[in-house]
Amino acid sequence: MTMGYKIADLEEKHILSTLLYLKDNDGCKKIELYHDVSPNPRMPNKLTVLEKMGLITIDQENKRSNIYLTEKGKAVAENLWTIENSL
Repeated sequence: MTMGYKIADLEEKHILSTLLYLKDNDGCKKIELYHDVSPNPRMPNKLTVLEKMGLITIDQENKRSNIYLTEKGKAVAENLWTIENSL
């Protein structure tokens, strides 16, 4: 029986960077995220993981997709920012 998502899900490359990027660029377009964080072809899968964890929402308007942090995502990103700036 699975207990849901764990911190291990955040260990995949570019997941933490994505959350930190969205902290400062909430509502950005997917293309901006891919350009500024990573053009990795697995980025859509990583966004799906973040969405399933309840950390982001993806708003698809016409052919454009904007990515937003949820309240939970904002809290996680804020904590990551605090850790980043403590190092």
